[in-house]
Amino acid sequence: MKWTFLILTILSLASCGSYNRILKSDDYEAKFTEANRLYDAEKYERCVALYEQVYQRSPRTPQGEVAFYRLGKACFEVEDWYLASYYLSAFESKFPYSPKAEETMFLSALCSVQNSPEASLDQHETEVALNDLQFFVSRYPNSDYLDTCNAIMDKLRYKLETKEMLNVRLYSKTENYRAAVVSSEAFLDNYPRSSYREEAWVILIRNSFHLALNSVDSKIEDRIDKTIERFNVFLVEFPNSDYLREFEGYMERLKKIDIPASNK
Repeated sequence: MKWTFLILTILSLASCGSYNRILKSDDYEAKFTEANRLYDAEKYERCVALYEQVYQRSPRTPQGEVAFYRLGKACFEVEDWYLASYYLSAFESKFPYSPKAEETMFLSALCSVQNSPEASLDQHETEVALNDLQFFVSRYPNSDYLDTCNAIMDKLRYKLETKEMLNVRLYSKTENYRAAVVSSEAFLDNYPRSSYREEAWVILIRNSFHLALNSVDSKIEDRIDKTIERFNVFLVEFPNSDYLREFEGYMERLKKIDIPASNK
């Protein structure tokens, strides 16, 4: 065991020494050959520096094209999404006639998807990812990647939908009645087929009710009318909802409120 470890250590040091000599040399054929060997062996971190040197030396050659393509792929494989996106997104503009242009644009969009955070965080990166995928679909409408793109875009849209719903819930939880009403109405307009639709309506009616109860005299009649109107729409859309008894109690309370004479 001791001798095996020693031999492996010597071989590893020799390999490192050979790599460093090639990296520092002026032999670009050797750099390209070694980079390809490392790439094929899935040693992606080590091939990057060599491919960078090859591309910088001969960017307009077939070697330069392979080097730039594999730079993006290597960064993608090690999950360096920002650097991978840099190389992959630039590939088509540098090599517009390459058969790999479609693949690199798709992978670039996937990098943006990987940068999309969980729903509770700011969703700017999610919107970027959606835009990148939509651009790819418009650029390559017959791509074999089309079904994958559509499935991913559905998930990203649902994440944006969830983020907006989390905001609606937060306004309601903190008893910011007006903001909860405005945001829930906006949600219902923006996502008419949402799986959160009933919940958004529940938040809207609850907060509309409390907003009416806490209104100044000049606004109470209008807010009562709007709450009753919203309930009637909810009743049509969700006639078997578990919340009907709760909301019917709200309506009875609102109907018993005396409207100030100055409002009549």
